[in-house]
Order: sequence, then C-alpha cells, then structure tokens
Amino acid sequence: MAVRRLGVVLHATRNGYIVVKPDDPKRLPQLGLPVYDWELRRKYGTLLDVIGPVDSPLLVVKPESKEVLKEVRPGDELYYVPPRPRRRGRRRKGGRRGPRGGGGRSGRTGRRGGGGSRGRA
Repeated sequence: MAVRRLGVVLHATRNGYIVVKPDDPKRLPQLGLPVYDWELRRKYGTLLDVIGPVDSPLLVVKPESKEVLKEVRPGDELYYVPPRPRRRGRRRKGGRRGPRGGGGRSGRTGRRGGGGSRGRA
C-alpha cells in the first residue's frame, strides 16, 4: 500500500474544517479520499474540496470528529492512500450482433417512411 503525502495543515476554520496546502498543486488527489497521519493509525477526515487559484490551490478536509479538530496543529503533515486503478473487464468480441456490431438489416429495408410515393404525381 503506497502512502502519499497530501500536504501541510495551514489552519482549522471556524466552521470546523481543516485547510491544507498541498505538496504538489499539479497532482491533486480525487475528492472523497480518507486523510490520515503518517502511520495510518488515525483518520483525520475526508478530502472535501479544492479552493483557491489554479496555480496555488488549497485543500479542505472535513474532520472525522471534533476531537480531531482540537488536536490538529498548523504544520502537521497529512497523508492519503491513492485508490487502486480500476481494472476493466476483458472485452468480448462479438456478442449478439456479431464481431462488427452490425444491426442485421442491410440495404433499404426497415427505414422509416419506407417505400411509397412521396407526394409525386
């Protein structure tokens, strides 16, 4: 399990969130990931939002509890575990419609407005 550093805590807000300055603003983790301390023993919270300008964003972490909010200090390092990439299932050739995916009908049969005369005299 690879652990990556999320960044350094800047401060806790009055509304009860933790603001973190990311280490690498170009590679931000996906939202909703759990955030831990280095030993992965304590879950601090969940990555909630990215705020600020594109070139220097800030991350907002929703704490797990009010105790976490009291314990966290500016300068603390937070970490996350990146999710495993999803493996796609093996794609089968063919299926109901054959290997090319054709509909089975060919030519002009089955079209709407089919064969009759179109207002021609």
